[in-house]
Amino acid sequence: MTKNSTEKNFFEKNGYILLSSKINNKDFDKLCEKIIFETNKYYSENINKIKSLGGYLTGNLELLPDKKLSEVWNILCDEDFENSFEKIVGKKLSNFNIKCSGNIVLPNKGYQHFHTDGPLKSNKIILNLAIHDIDLSNAPTEIVPGTHNRNIKYWKFYLNEIFKKKIYVKMKKGDVIIRNHSIWHRGTKNKSKNLRILLLFALTEKSVHKNFSQEINENLTIGENQFKSSFAQKFKEVFSIYLAPIYIFYRIISSLIKK
Repeated sequence: MTKNSTEKNFFEKNGYILLSSKINNKDFDKLCEKIIFETNKYYSENINKIKSLGGYLTGNLELLPDKKLSEVWNILCDEDFENSFEKIVGKKLSNFNIKCSGNIVLPNKGYQHFHTDGPLKSNKIILNLAIHDIDLSNAPTEIVPGTHNRNIKYWKFYLNEIFKKKIYVKMKKGDVIIRNHSIWHRGTKNKSKNLRILLLFALTEKSVHKNFSQEINENLTIGENQFKSSFAQKFKEVFSIYLAPIYIFYRIISSLIKK
């Protein structure tokens, strides 16, 4: 069995795959440094605004893109990566629209409840690219392999044996996670003193999403992620943090009732 067929089988079975970095590019290193510097600068200069965002309490926020994220994508997508992607996913990278963004986990924050990034039928692919090392100290993503290709109700997810198979995905700078958007996962706590910044590229098929567009900002900014800034969403966020056991119980009961 070839390496590519082994990787394809792993991806199909588990719903994700971690590819070790093959990027050897000085421009990539410079872009990583700029993104980290400018994100930290924006964070320190706009802390009061950021505190008002939905998601601040949990510590999971979105990095809204400028052209540097597109430049990183262009460096990543050399011929070798495009070939690897096609052999693993079974579709050409050129068949997809690309939405650039990033995920930020604030220092001493970041715990999320397990979730998926959308319904099974939307069939999106998520690529995460590390611009710095991510280990157990600075909020690695926790994934439950094999939960990507079937609809799993919340109560079944927590009571199923598969829940025990969850893993932390540690990454080196330049590593890439290719994952199905429907795999169950969560952000974990950032125990470090620094922002954890992970780039995210959401891939949607052009044949399905024909009117795709994305706004690219002049500069990098930080925005909402899982929770929005409405009163109802902020209440839900507070509920999920400070009454976590009750929140999980509520979601289990809701999933039992929902058809």
